[in-house]
Amino acid sequence: MVNKMEREKIDENIDFQVLNAIADLVRVLDYNEKVVFVNKAMEDLLGYDPEKKVCILGEDLFDPEITKRALVSGEVIQREENIGGMVFSVKCSPIINKKGEILGVVEVFRNVTMARKLQKELIDKNRFMTNETNAASLIQRKVLPDKGFIKNLKVNYLYKPSTILSGDMFDVFQIDDDHIGMYIADSVGHGFAASMVTMFIKSMVRTLDKTSQRSPRETLTELCERFTGLKLEIENYFTCFYGVYNLKKKTFTFSNAGHLPLPLMVRNRESMSLESRGYPISRFFAKPDYEEKEIKLHTGDYLLFMTDGVEEARNAKKEVFGHEKILDIISEYNSDILEYINKELEEFTDSPQVDDISMLIVSVW
Repeated sequence: MVNKMEREKIDENIDFQVLNAIADLVRVLDYNEKVVFVNKAMEDLLGYDPEKKVCILGEDLFDPEITKRALVSGEVIQREENIGGMVFSVKCSPIINKKGEILGVVEVFRNVTMARKLQKELIDKNRFMTNETNAASLIQRKVLPDKGFIKNLKVNYLYKPSTILSGDMFDVFQIDDDHIGMYIADSVGHGFAASMVTMFIKSMVRTLDKTSQRSPRETLTELCERFTGLKLEIENYFTCFYGVYNLKKKTFTFSNAGHLPLPLMVRNRESMSLESRGYPISRFFAKPDYEEKEIKLHTGDYLLFMTDGVEEARNAKKEVFGHEKILDIISEYNSDILEYINKELEEFTDSPQVDDISMLIVSVW
């Protein structure tokens, strides 16, 4: 039987009427770990035997060691209990009188079953999304062109997404025996939507008929028509520079859909920007007019394509890497240009990468 004096000491320090009005489950135990009070919420949910002073449901599931620890140390202890298929967050707080003596403990049980269920669902969904994102990233990398030779063109590149998924895409592919197509594109953003736009570009360019593929103007026009036909939000857009190398004539024909920085044609360490008029591919520009230009390429020339993450990279002082540094590197080195640019870039930026970085170099041999 509970010691009457112990009960009176607890009564002096606890307002049982207030505890009975609390929606959470509450019980009070004396120093001998005997239950001296169960509020109405606990009684209604778990049942209560007033003679034995125990809960009918779940009494054996309560962890007595936690209660003992709180009685001995006087510390407030938080734990979780599984009772009758429900999850409760339990806060065990010692009852201390004015003399600092521990008289018992108050345990408050908050039903967190739904919260834990939602938490698990969120964790499962995050795990699923992470797996899907990693798979999408792997696919993005797998569809990049092979490094090495296509006919007399040597392909090399650097691909550094700022996050798992990238908004950059580039490709070099053989159209027919006499023509090789190449492009670089930059979709707004860095997330899942931007990555899907890059896959759209890759798929569309590769599946156009060869007549369109041989004409940069027609290729970009067709890309624009098909992309705007998707009726995506106005903020979804991309830039794209597309060119075709003619193996017989040694010419490079190109058009630009608003892509910056402009690709460079480099000959004997001197560079020329490949300028061509044209707006980005977006619903905002439904019927763009792409200008088509042509230059002659010689053995030893190379084309350098980049996305804006290269020139717009910033250091701790918020200074941009800039176009001039690219030109300085080109004028100083005759080979391994990508490696030198990347080295300079890494030395310049001492903060986390915030934009996708892609560089493609196509050399004439």
